[in-house]
Amino acid sequence: MNMVTINGEDFHTIAELHETLQQKLELPEFYGKNLDALWDCLTGMVELPLQMEWLNYDLSRQRLGDKADQVLGVLEEAQAEGNGFRIWVRDQVEE
Repeated sequence: MNMVTINGEDFHTIAELHETLQQKLELPEFYGKNLDALWDCLTGMVELPLQMEWLNYDLSRQRLGDKADQVLGVLEEAQAEGNGFRIWVRDQVEE
């Protein structure tokens, strides 16, 4: 099973988050960098099973506001499909 980690410390804008997702999930070059495109990729293009961990989600919410929640919502909906995608969220990472 593949494991992917993204960290809220690594992006400051929604565009940077989508770029991070594209890189970490190995999404195609034509990935549209929006919620619909993310859904399409998660439910039809990524190799499953796949576990994803989002570290420092609280920082993502501070920087991106509702946009972080919207992306998380798509990730959770993909998990609910039951096709082998799992998302874990950690608000803070202790060093």
